[in-house]
Amino acid sequence: MGKQQNETLDAVEVLGAKTTELAQLHAEQASKAITVARQIGYEGTMTVGALEDEIRFYQRRTVEAILETGKRLLVLKELTPHGEFTKRVELLGFHIKTAQRFMQAALKTAKSDILSHLADRAKNGQAFLELVTHDDDVLDGLQEMDDFDRMSASELRQAARELQADKQAAEEVAANKDRKINELERKNKRFNVVVDLPDQFKAADALASALKRDALAKLKALRDIRIQAMDDRPGDEEGQKIHDAALAVMAVTMRDIYLAMEEELGRSMKDFMDTLGMFLPE
Repeated sequence: MGKQQNETLDAVEVLGAKTTELAQLHAEQASKAITVARQIGYEGTMTVGALEDEIRFYQRRTVEAILETGKRLLVLKELTPHGEFTKRVELLGFHIKTAQRFMQAALKTAKSDILSHLADRAKNGQAFLELVTHDDDVLDGLQEMDDFDRMSASELRQAARELQADKQAAEEVAANKDRKINELERKNKRFNVVVDLPDQFKAADALASALKRDALAKLKALRDIRIQAMDDRPGDEEGQKIHDAALAVMAVTMRDIYLAMEEELGRSMKDFMDTLGMFLPE
């Protein structure tokens, strides 16, 4: 027998051994599956494909159960006297937070066509409850993903975060673009005003300059008088009483002046910001 024939026989023996080993493995798996099925009272099909189809069916039923339970909890809450709903929920075996999530799911699904559509496509109940926490714009992006039907709750959460980050970035770009457009429009308006109203601008500039000059000069003069009056106190007790009385009159007079100026300046500044403020450089 030649070398090639020997190698062929060896390969056949190896293949036969592997086939036998695989058959034994499948037999062991089938035996274990049958044992588990008997232990839990399962009497359905025992093929992998059929089992996966049935699992998907009951996963959808889980979402349906969440929605139907949520609907009934919402109605029960309205029928229950104030303060008793939590107790009734706990008697039903629910934690109040779980009940609230189910109610939120039912309420939001009734208002959102997208969420209602995705309820039939969610992988399981946890994945569906994750969807409930997002707005329609995020849900719209999620449903376009090719593997949406296979995504877990954590995978959906991560995908939603990425979509939200993309949306925020796009909004910031649009906002920056709007700001640039508004800045250009504002500059154009300033230019047109200067060209169309030169006389008014000249008058405003002259009056503002005079007001600034006179006001600052008078405020400085008042400040100097106050400092001098405070420093020139008489040495005798009687003179101090007269001086203090005069200072009291001065204090009232200057306070009234400053308050009146502050009120008028505040009013003028408000009017200014409501009108010309939009033309100030940023």
